[in-house]
Amino acid sequence: MIIPEKPNVAEILSVSQDTSDTKTFEVEFSDKNLQKKFKFRPGQFMMVSVFGFGEIPISISSSPYKTNSINFTIVNVGNVTNALHKLKKGNKIGLRGPFGNSFPLQKFRKKNILFVSGGCGLAPLRSAIYAVREKKSEFGKVSVLFGCKAPENVLFDEELKQWQKEDFQVLSTVDNPNKTWKGNVGLVTALFKHVELPSKNTVVMMCGPSVMIHFSLIELRKKGFKDEQMFASLERLMQCGVGYCSHCNIGNKYTCIDGPVFNAKDLNKLPVKED
Repeated sequence: MIIPEKPNVAEILSVSQDTSDTKTFEVEFSDKNLQKKFKFRPGQFMMVSVFGFGEIPISISSSPYKTNSINFTIVNVGNVTNALHKLKKGNKIGLRGPFGNSFPLQKFRKKNILFVSGGCGLAPLRSAIYAVREKKSEFGKVSVLFGCKAPENVLFDEELKQWQKEDFQVLSTVDNPNKTWKGNVGLVTALFKHVELPSKNTVVMMCGPSVMIHFSLIELRKKGFKDEQMFASLERLMQCGVGYCSHCNIGNKYTCIDGPVFNAKDLNKLPVKED
């Protein structure tokens, strides 16, 4: 039984180094029956705890159709994430959740899909990409746009290549290229000119810094996209996950229970600050 306020013990099955400061942890609940019954929707998050250090909200980055384990892609940015990055296969952590709403994929059937991500924002979108990939025949054309600071910060490089082989349009861009980078240079919004998706039958899912979301919405509106077609996953400090602590409120909304996924129509009503 999952109790929202109580962490359930999980074991780390594997750890992969994605970039110099980012790792993906594959975990499973120690209670096999709990793992067997576990379900989540793309866009949801869990509260991940390192015993003795604390707890943080992390989006699930694995496929919702792969429930024998759970993946979390985590950037080393603070005390808890630093402690997490020191853990290895076999170590135990605590999990609460899943929490929050999700991308309404059922409403996106028969539509083209545009994913827009910046930095570590590709990780929260990864579960939605996997879900669309699993049911590809039920959707239209799919484009994945990804932007980051430098080539060494590119997340899921091999997966990006695989998705492209599977007839997804995949475009990456970096702010600071090195001598070996042969791709696009600049902000992720500069990639929009390379995407040929009709705005009337396309939905957008995005995640990244607030400033990226802000300017992406502006540019997509110029291309004819309506607010009801665009969805963004917001990153906020969430300490309880169930609307008790008020740390993640934005205006009259709580990111942990009203989000983290918001339609652009709703974002217009929120006092969202740029990073």
